[in-house]
Amino acid sequence: MQKKTIDDLREDVARNLRAIRLQRGLAQERLALEAGVDRTVVSKIERSVTNPSLETLLRLANLLQVEVADFFKSIKP
Repeated sequence: MQKKTIDDLREDVARNLRAIRLQRGLAQERLALEAGVDRTVVSKIERSVTNPSLETLLRLANLLQVEVADFFKSIKP
């Protein structure tokens, strides 16, 4: 098993958050508003340019009705 880097984790979170959000039919702005976070935070997470706090991940997961761990799942090659 290859070791992950922080960049790998950010990319996993970005990819999974975006995929789940789109499956739910939510725009970034709507997700952010309903989760109580700034829209720019959602955008930055989905672009892998920020490390979201656990509180932010929990708010997003609760709203999207998924486990926080779902954001960290890797796509195996």
